[in-house]
Amino acid sequence: MHHIRTFTITIYPSEDGRTVQADCHALTGCAVTGRTKAEALELIEDRIRARIVQATLEHKPIPEDRTSTKFLWMDVEDFLV
Repeated sequence: MHHIRTFTITIYPSEDGRTVQADCHALTGCAVTGRTKAEALELIEDRIRARIVQATLEHKPIPEDRTSTKFLWMDVEDFLV
């Protein structure tokens, strides 16, 4: 029997604006930094897979993502002076 799990990923620019960070809050400590959005997304997906494999091998439960997702779309240029 296959179980499908979904995890919320948050992607955002780093404070210095040079890199992109990605977090999966359902998996403690599951965060990465990439040079681009695409790289950060690839890295976080790999990290999530690794955490699931590790939990499975150690016979530990895989945490449920209980994130309540709300999207906010805005044009950052509206805030630039």
